[in-house]
Amino acid sequence: MKTFAPTTCAPYWEEADWLPPRYILDRWCQRDEACIQAKLQALLSACERGDVKYRRSDGKTYDDPVHELSSRGKLLIQRNSFNQWCTALEGKTPLAGGLPSVTAPATPAWAHQYATRPASTPTTPVEPDTPVTAEVNAPDTATDAADDTDSSPVETDLSESELRKRAVTADEIIQAFRVRPDSHQNYKWWNERFTNPGRYKKILAARVQKGKASRGGQHFPSWWNPFMIASWLIAERHLQRDRVVRALQQSFPDFAVNDHLL
Repeated sequence: MKTFAPTTCAPYWEEADWLPPRYILDRWCQRDEACIQAKLQALLSACERGDVKYRRSDGKTYDDPVHELSSRGKLLIQRNSFNQWCTALEGKTPLAGGLPSVTAPATPAWAHQYATRPASTPTTPVEPDTPVTAEVNAPDTATDAADDTDSSPVETDLSESELRKRAVTADEIIQAFRVRPDSHQNYKWWNERFTNPGRYKKILAARVQKGKASRGGQHFPSWWNPFMIASWLIAERHLQRDRVVRALQQSFPDFAVNDHLL
């Protein structure tokens, strides 16, 4: 069993598998604020890409963007995945060996006020250069066809003018409701649900018309009711209610005629 001197907290931090970003950054940048800001954004981007594992510190299951969790002091970084990512990036990690090259105070001042630390400014997501159309507009999978018999579309083979009265395309949904800050990660998240709705049965009720391909290889998109999508996002806690309502009002005002979202 390890024994620690009672005068220092440093050994206990080295026993933690999940760490606040600021602890890592203090050791990585030696308290250089300019360095901390740059490497914080790199670390958050790595989290968004899935290169570094993270979780909430409050134990809740809300799927909030990683920048929001960081700004609210609710983000924890997995030590092992950070070490692997940082070593691949720099050939070393500030956490290896348990001590920084320049010894920092055993109990940093930020540790006592981590939850109230001023919010950092998140980076603005970069829009993709080309519209997202490939997979989302493809026919739904065989799993979808087998599993959604109880949740069939409202009507099939409607004209586009008729569809416009009751639905919007999958691409428009993806652009309006940003579940992930990064555009490509957001597309992947939605694409998984739109092309495999059999795995996410609760979303099927929002589908007005199923996507399909013509004999000539042309893809026709699936169409979705944005009000029902908004209700689903709130019910499943994928986004906060005020963000969903704002996105619905801004992108699909014709469907935001009332405020009866969950």
